[in-house]
Amino acid sequence: MIDKLLTTAVLLAVCAGTPGAFIACDPVGIAGIEGEGALSSPAGVTVGFGGKVYVADEGNNRVVVFDSAGAYVSRIGFAGSSQGRFLDPVDVAVEGRFLYVLEDGNERVQVFDRYEVSQGIILSRDEGDVDIPVAMAVDRFGRIYLSDIEVDQVRIFRSYTGDAEMILGGYGVDEGRFRYPAGIDVDRERKIYVCDRDNARVQVFDPLGGFLEVIGDAAGDGRLVRPAAVAVDLNGRLYVADIDRNAVIVYAPGGEFAGVIDRFSDGSPLRAPSGVAVGDTGLLYISDTGNDRLVIFRCGDPGHGR
Repeated sequence: MIDKLLTTAVLLAVCAGTPGAFIACDPVGIAGIEGEGALSSPAGVTVGFGGKVYVADEGNNRVVVFDSAGAYVSRIGFAGSSQGRFLDPVDVAVEGRFLYVLEDGNERVQVFDRYEVSQGIILSRDEGDVDIPVAMAVDRFGRIYLSDIEVDQVRIFRSYTGDAEMILGGYGVDEGRFRYPAGIDVDRERKIYVCDRDNARVQVFDPLGGFLEVIGDAAGDGRLVRPAAVAVDLNGRLYVADIDRNAVIVYAPGGEFAGVIDRFSDGSPLRAPSGVAVGDTGLLYISDTGNDRLVIFRCGDPGHGR
């Protein structure tokens, strides 16, 4: 069952001068703080099969699976370098019938079926596919997006074959370039959102890799400092985990600042959150890395199906 259930509403700050951008988030629960599902330095998080939540439990070299309410379901893998084992798993993603796990230590992406059985390694440094991958996303059209910090690029592959398809970025501060690309997400229109960590911004690209806009680079409450992860909900709202601000910054569909989640309803602050995901039901999952826990919120209308 869920580790802690709290229902006191937490209201996010209202963005001055942008009426209607305000988004209210209600805390739902905290998971991963005790028992078999206890987390250690949780990183990437994703929502997959039947609403299950998959967390890259980096400190324990495994992936932990919860149900949508935060109850422990199962664990996948343990420390090692052979198939089905992990070394510093940092991100997870689900597409179609498959779960993808990115390992920082083994510098590779492993694929698992919906029954949590390893189907092999699809991308790796050993095979020359990537250099130093740190974050990942998949889309419903069969593409894998990998942030590679050695070359400051986002590399895009076909998930079924591993064939390279497109490259975004390269080192720099100009639009379309990165300094330490981190978390990635892809929305229902196939727009690509990339946390450009050391440039303190999120960059948005069209499906063909064309630069569209920057979010979070302006002064004020919506300013990003060290964005690590990003998620887009079905309404186009953006949630960015900022590890230096110890918060998740929320933006309305037009990119306007809409609020901050920086603590749970018991008053406990977030510490260095490094993973964020939102399910189709509107539940928001945050890997509260510094507190070794997963926190769950419900943020407004969940929108409609993809």
